[in-house]
This record gives sequence, C-alpha cells and structure tokens, in this order.
Amino acid sequence: MHDKYNSRLLILGLLCFASIYSCRKSNPSWDMDMLVPLIKSTLTINNLVPDSIIHENPDNSLDIIYNTSLSAFSTHTIFTLPGYSFDTTYKAPAQVAVLGGTGITSTTVQNVNVIAGGVELTHGLMLSGNMHLSVISSIKGRLDFTFNVPSFTEPSGSTFQTVISIPAGSPSAPGVYNGMFDLSDFKLDFTGTTRTSVNTLVINYAAVINPSEDTVKINIGDSIRIRYSFVDLIPAYAKGYFGDTISSAADSTAFALFKHLSGGNLNFENIDVSLIVENSVGADVRFTINDLSSFNSHTGNKLSLSHPVINSPINITRSIDNNGLIIPSTYSIALTSANSNIKQFVENLPDSLKFKLNYEINPLGNISGNNDFGYYDKLFKTNLNMRIPLSLVADNLTITDTLNFTMPATTNNVNEGSLYLYFDNGFPFTAQAQLYLMDDNFMVHDSLISNPNLISAPPLNANLICDE
Repeated sequence: MHDKYNSRLLILGLLCFASIYSCRKSNPSWDMDMLVPLIKSTLTINNLVPDSIIHENPDNSLDIIYNTSLSAFSTHTIFTLPGYSFDTTYKAPAQVAVLGGTGITSTTVQNVNVIAGGVELTHGLMLSGNMHLSVISSIKGRLDFTFNVPSFTEPSGSTFQTVISIPAGSPSAPGVYNGMFDLSDFKLDFTGTTRTSVNTLVINYAAVINPSEDTVKINIGDSIRIRYSFVDLIPAYAKGYFGDTISSAADSTAFALFKHLSGGNLNFENIDVSLIVENSVGADVRFTINDLSSFNSHTGNKLSLSHPVINSPINITRSIDNNGLIIPSTYSIALTSANSNIKQFVENLPDSLKFKLNYEINPLGNISGNNDFGYYDKLFKTNLNMRIPLSLVADNLTITDTLNFTMPATTNNVNEGSLYLYFDNGFPFTAQAQLYLMDDNFMVHDSLISNPNLISAPPLNANLICDE
C-alpha cells in the first residue's frame, strides 16, 4: 500500500515539474539550410501554339493543325415564327333564355398568312414556345369552352384540345380565363383544311352553358371574346419555302492559336489554309465574304484578308435530307501564299478574327416547290482549317503563362531564405526568363528576377533538330 502511494506521487511531481519548466523556457529558433522544390512548370511548343494539334510527319518534322469556326447561323436567320395573335368576338344577336347544356357558339377559323416575310411553310416541329389563350365572357352563366387546334399534334399523337371553365359574368364584370400552353415538341401543319395551303392554321372553338346552370338569360350584345397568341416560338424543324431572304453577320470570334504570345514576331516558312463553307440547310445559298480580318489586341494591328473570294458571291447547293441524316453541301477555298496574303494574315499573331458575311437563301426562287427544309442545329458553318509547318523564325518572341502558387502551411515560421530558379531550354533559340507575382485579381505586384540572364540555345544536329 505504501509503495503504491509513492509511485503516484512521483509521477504527479514529474508532470508538474515538466509543466513549470516548459512555461519558463524561452522561444526556440533554428537556422537551417534546405533546398525544397516549390513549383515546377514548362513552356513547350503546346504553350506556343495551344488548342492545336501537333502532327509529326514521317521525316520527324512537325505541322501545326488548327481549326476554328467563324460563324454558325441560327434558325432565325432563315425564317421566323413571329408572335402571331388572333382576336375574335362572338356577340349574341338576340335576347334569349337558354337552359344548361345549350350551345352558344361553335366556329372553325382558318388563320392564313401566319408567317411573314415571303416564307411559305407547310410543316414544322417545335423546339420550344408557348400559346397564350384568353377568353372573356359577359354571359350571366358559367361556360364550358372547348378550344381545339387540328394544326397542332401533341407528342402523344393527338391533336391539341383543351376544355376550360369560364366564370359567369356581366358587361361590367366579365368572367375571365387566361392560360399558357407549352408547345415544345408539337408538330405543326400549316396546310389548312385543304392540305394544300401554306402558312395556315385551323382553329375550332365552342362555348356551351354549363349543364349545372338553370335557365340563363342572354341579352343582345352579350359577348364572348377569344384571343390567342404565340410567344417565343423556336422551331426544331421546318419545311416549305424559306423565301428569297438575305441575312448578314458582322461579328468576331476568338483566335486562340497564339494566346500565350504577348509580343514579338513569328515568320513561318509556309502556311496552308482552307476556308470551308458548309450548308446543311435544304435550300440553295449564295454566300459572300465581305471582310475577314486578323486583329492583334496587343499591338492594335488589324489586317484584312486579300483574296479573290472577298466580295465575290459563291453559290452553294442545298443539302440532302436522308430520313434525318443530313448530307451537307460544302464549298472549299484554298488560301495560300501564292493567291493571298494569308501568311501575313497569320503572322499578325491575331487573338481574334473579325468578319462580315452575307447569306442569301434561295437566290433562284422557289425551285424546290415548297420542299426547303431546315433543322435547328444543322444550318450554316464557316470554318478555317490551318496546316502550318513548324519551321519558323522568331524575333523578340514573348511567351507568357500563369500558374497557381500557394505557400504550404508548414512554411509559416520561415523568416527568410533564397529562391533558386533552374531553366532548361529546349527551343532552338536563346531566351530570357522573368517571373512576376500576381494577386487573385491578376494584378502584378513584383518581379522575382532583377537581372535576367541569357539562357543559351541547345545544340542542333545536322538536320537542325534539338536532340537533347
């Protein structure tokens, strides 16, 4: 018992002594020399020409393959389905008392010319859009109102129909109904009751006194006003005649091939470019490039392409619809150093391309007999396809890139130190390197190298290729 008590006391004493001694000890410090890698990065040929494909040829030479799109027109440039609205009013011709279940009016309406601009549509498929229906009644009894559109087929296969209840009203306080109907994926038939018309919708509506009503007195001039309109209609598919229409585009597109080059000059040995216009619309097209320019925002230089195709109309035939599989019609234009200034155009090191284009649909008129067609996601495309042999002369070229860098938490107690930078140069030219510190807003705060040293070019073999 006595030995056990002394053991516990000894342990407690040692713990107390250690605690008191630690509180009295001054803060420790160490001086250490450590070589720790903080960050590693490379600037390769892929940084020089990003977003491209480097193709290796059988002789080990390299080509830059780069493709970019100038323009892809939307459906609205071919035809539009406007916010068409229809407004009609039924007025009671005489004073009459009717029982519940009695029909007040039943009418079939053909709305013609619902599409404007010389376009003549026969069929369509909606991608999205809505129909707004409004019914206002001054009849002093509840109405069952049936609204049917044989021209609209729902995804289920049945024609569109809705039956709604209109509250009893009066001339001073009419009964009102407002509803919105989603037309997404609906099929549209614009051929009317004869099945030979164009731009024609068929509407049926009927109003019946609700069967639960007793005798309802209808006065002369009591009315039922029916209004319907189409809102934000976007077709997924349309068929008919798209008219002889001209659409234009004046815009710019990013050109990312040289996005890491912020200065200097490149002189390429050779450049081959194909300008390809692709027509996936079932209508003939007359296509004109009014202007195509390379723009370098770093220097402010803008250079327009010089080639016989500029301002010269090009006729492109319609595409073929093989049960939904579109076979587009294409037109290719070769841009070479012999027939254009494409070499100077690219050596301007653009970061954007500016263009002005015109498309004329059906320049020869309705030669298809209302059999033009168009799909929402298969329209016009204008692409630039480049193949550039990677044989060049660089002068004062500046390549830039940005890296995320966060000091690890274990370095919080570091007071000072030295930063060593190691560079390996595999490019066949001399270089200098500089590093800048930036904040989260990409604002430069300081440079890390006060006097950048020259980084030598590596030795080249007999084929002027760096083996190291």
